[in-house]
Amino acid sequence: MPDVIAPARRIAKQEVLQRALALAPLFAERAEAAEEARRIPPQSAKEMLDAGFARVLLPERIGGYGLGFDTWYEVTRELSKADASHGWCASLIIHHAHLIAHFPHAAQQMVWADSLDVPIAASFAPSVKAVPVDGGYRISGAGSSFASGVDHCSWVMLGGMAHDGPTPEWKFFLVPPGQYCVRDTWFTAGMRATGSKTIVTDNVFVPHGLVLRLTDLRDGKTPGGASDRAIVFHTPFFYYAPISFVTPMIGAAQGAYETFRDWTKTRKAQDGSLLAEKSAVQVRMARAAANIDAAELLVCRAVRVTDAPHDYSSQLLARSVRDFTRASELCVEAIDALIALSGTAGFVTSHPIQRAWRDIHFMAMHISLNVEANFAHYGRMELGLGRDANSRYF
Repeated sequence: MPDVIAPARRIAKQEVLQRALALAPLFAERAEAAEEARRIPPQSAKEMLDAGFARVLLPERIGGYGLGFDTWYEVTRELSKADASHGWCASLIIHHAHLIAHFPHAAQQMVWADSLDVPIAASFAPSVKAVPVDGGYRISGAGSSFASGVDHCSWVMLGGMAHDGPTPEWKFFLVPPGQYCVRDTWFTAGMRATGSKTIVTDNVFVPHGLVLRLTDLRDGKTPGGASDRAIVFHTPFFYYAPISFVTPMIGAAQGAYETFRDWTKTRKAQDGSLLAEKSAVQVRMARAAANIDAAELLVCRAVRVTDAPHDYSSQLLARSVRDFTRASELCVEAIDALIALSGTAGFVTSHPIQRAWRDIHFMAMHISLNVEANFAHYGRMELGLGRDANSRYF
């Protein structure tokens, strides 16, 4: 880890947001080419790191910015207005750096040996098998779940089941550069520029110092977090993990709405009349805008909960995951209305609205936003049934 006591000067939330706003037009210009390349450009990844996004949630004592989950949310939202894939990758740069700070100190020293500005790719699904050996584990996996941004990352974090107890335990394993392979499996209809390819490991040794238990994250009691008093290191994992996946949906929906609004001011119907003057267009626009606003209000409330640890409860967690999921549904409803109002012109491959439509539908499929799991959990808590004993998330 770099020998840093504190940054040269305190970085305020507004300064980080200004950096994001300055990058957004550049990312919008690159969106179509990035989709064709099926990854964000290396220049975009470099600009995200140069903007300090990896430092947003890291403690000031090691050179981070010491900011909160609200900054993570707002940076991601602004970039996702320009392009959901760029916003998604930026969000993960913030999110995964924060997770490294939860690992044991030995892991932090290795990952941040030269700089804090290290992008980490991750696949949390327990797809690797971990066999205990002296000093750690041997992990193998023929194919992780999709790992976004792996092309511009060095270290990777893989979920797997550790078979060193009476029952397998879900843990996260850090793997350094050169110890894994990437298989190109990313051929999708949406979020194409995220480059979410497959990570392959074969009998890789991972020492105990590079391992983190999911249960420690879930309970907000991690080895790395114990050395820092900031709230972001003591918040249970599932209060904040879905921020990374629902926020690009909100940003993409907002960007699509703004594009549609400005475009429709001058569009004409076949009879030459202005579409903007038709009440049917006005009404459907209003409903789409209300859905997007409602989604943002729900997510912002859930983000604020992370600033109030005394309020943490199983009921509040159930409400938060419910709200993340409902926000996802509202974004889908909004973009469906906007694409329908766009007509055939909206389906031109270069049109940002059709890209947002594909991207939002794709993001809504993320497991953290699963309707059945999250809504059922809320219903169980409301009905006094308690958490499902088989659930690993809540």
